[in-house]
Amino acid sequence: MQMVRILLFALFLSSHPVHVTLLSIDYTADDHSFNAFLKVYFDDFLLDYKLCLPEADKPEPGVSPDKAKELIRLYINKRISFIAGKKKIDADLTEMTLSENELRMTLRYAMKKKCSDYSIENNILTDIYKDQTNLLIFRYDKYEEGIRLTAENKGHVFHVD
Repeated sequence: MQMVRILLFALFLSSHPVHVTLLSIDYTADDHSFNAFLKVYFDDFLLDYKLCLPEADKPEPGVSPDKAKELIRLYINKRISFIAGKKKIDADLTEMTLSENELRMTLRYAMKKKCSDYSIENNILTDIYKDQTNLLIFRYDKYEEGIRLTAENKGHVFHVD
């Protein structure tokens, strides 16, 4: 029920300038990996990207797609921490689209073995906006939980035993 409330909240606040991101992470049993979907407003992303990686090129329109993909992957792995057990797993950026100021990304977290605890920390825009809300939906087999992360509460541990 909490996840439904979070999704309704996200839909209600889907017009900008509200400071909201959505991250949905789903376990795939076939290859013991997680597929994730991330949505963030592009103008906010550029502000946060510059703060996170000030020395790097901007992944703006006109930059080659491969270069933009690598720059965004670096940013994602600095801003989102995915820890399986005690091991940090970096994301691969598999797809991204930009439409009407929304940057949508598909990520993949490859794992070698199952764990019972997964720690997710989302720091996107939390250094810029004190009212930042990062919605997080985590699914693992039959386990499903939705969490509202903020600038003060940036992470959560999911126990999937």
